[in-house]
Amino acid sequence: MISRAITTGNFDGCHLGHQKLFSFLKEKSMAQNLKPTVVSFEPHTRYLLGAPGKPALLTTTEEKKQFVESLGLDFITIPFTHSLTQLSFSSFVQDYLEKKLQAKMFVFGYDHRMGALGQGNYKTIVDTFPHLQAFQMPAFYYKEELVSSSLVRQALENGQIERANDFLGRPYRLSGSVVMGKQLGRKLGFPTANIQTAPFKLIPKFGVYVGEVTLADGRCFRSVVNIGVQPSLENQELAVEAHLLNFSEDLYGMKVDLDLFSFIRPEQKFDSLEALISQIKKDAAFASKLDNRYS
Repeated sequence: MISRAITTGNFDGCHLGHQKLFSFLKEKSMAQNLKPTVVSFEPHTRYLLGAPGKPALLTTTEEKKQFVESLGLDFITIPFTHSLTQLSFSSFVQDYLEKKLQAKMFVFGYDHRMGALGQGNYKTIVDTFPHLQAFQMPAFYYKEELVSSSLVRQALENGQIERANDFLGRPYRLSGSVVMGKQLGRKLGFPTANIQTAPFKLIPKFGVYVGEVTLADGRCFRSVVNIGVQPSLENQELAVEAHLLNFSEDLYGMKVDLDLFSFIRPEQKFDSLEALISQIKKDAAFASKLDNRYS
């Protein structure tokens, strides 16, 4: 059986702090011929301890899996249940991590805890399991700010997409299938892909964004993205709609990835459809010229 080096947690967002931890885990693992493994509690621990949907997710389980594996690490989920919250940290380490996963090494985030009442931390693991290797990462700062999932959420909720992307180290992504909308964009001459996102996924501040849609076949298209309720069209239903520039194919039923680059303007109500069309043209022109430093 494969021996592993493990880190555990929620890892929502897989932001720069998480990536620093993943990199350290991989480096230490390779030096000792261990399999670097990210063990994620699913669903988010606060959904069980608090309420489902709070906090809104920066990354779904599938998105985390794809990202972690793209870095060359294994990704394993552990169901976060009421019974697990009652399990002592020593039993969790012995029964889940040592016996089931053959863990030989642990890497802790600077504030990570595990087990009943959060009594399992770097110090208690070292004291209780002296035969296991353990390391603790320091807090990670970007431009003198402590990077955290909460900070990323705050930036997205304020429409500060560039700030959020800086903390993530990549564009914030909304993935989902393209579903049938009211086809109002098509009637205006700007057909859109109405993207149905996963439950509990964090939707950024309502407004118009510059983004990029990646299709299943790998093609990418710069896009103007409207997130909100379309007040000028009296839609009043939350929608994430992307107008792909220089694109005219049918996308219904297809899964796409939408990356957000820049916030253009808040959602607003226009006095006429003509005024709305004029603004969309300006938004499209702006989107086509904007540089994407993550490409």
